[in-house]
Amino acid sequence: MYKVFLYTILIISYLGLAKALSPSEHGVQYLQNARSFSKIIKGSPSTAILIDTHATGFLIKTYYQKYRVISGYDNVEELIVRTSKEFAKKNMKHIGLSLYRKLDTTEEFIPLPPGSMYLGNREYGEWKTNKAGLTIWKFNKVFKNFPKYLGWGKFSPDMEFFQQMRSKASLNQAFYGLNNEFGPQGKITKKSFPHFFREERMKKVDMKTLLIEYFKENF
Repeated sequence: MYKVFLYTILIISYLGLAKALSPSEHGVQYLQNARSFSKIIKGSPSTAILIDTHATGFLIKTYYQKYRVISGYDNVEELIVRTSKEFAKKNMKHIGLSLYRKLDTTEEFIPLPPGSMYLGNREYGEWKTNKAGLTIWKFNKVFKNFPKYLGWGKFSPDMEFFQQMRSKASLNQAFYGLNNEFGPQGKITKKSFPHFFREERMKKVDMKTLLIEYFKENF
């Protein structure tokens, strides 16, 4: 009985290793940490928004992240990268935030709401006072699609949002919005990037279920 158990563990370990090193990973770029963004994302201005993250493999896990990358004036693409375990775990709480921004030669890595790099930059828009007396950000016509790309929906950042964001950034702290609209608990992020929040992905799975699903997938 002990030998059967031992052989089973060895087989599962081998299959886990084989899955982690599968050829399907070839061609997928590796992101070890935030400083690695510049090796993957070229050009300026650029911003990378984390929209999904998951792990594959049973005993030996491989971690992936999916980003929406906005570069130049109207270039939007979705990028899947393999990451280190540490970087993946660290940024689970940063879903829906911009983890990388580059403007000219300046790079920023503080997790901030998407679009933060454009606010206050008159090349992209301007502050306007609405009927309620709030000073809100409006993109120029040439960037009219940016709110959609950024996943803002009907959200319009106001001056208080901008000032709080800058204050957090100066302290090297992540910012989730005045009312935590962004991030894994944020209503804007949940609506804009629903794939990460699918019910079946949020369920806790016990070891027995994991074993059954593993063998279904691999045999």
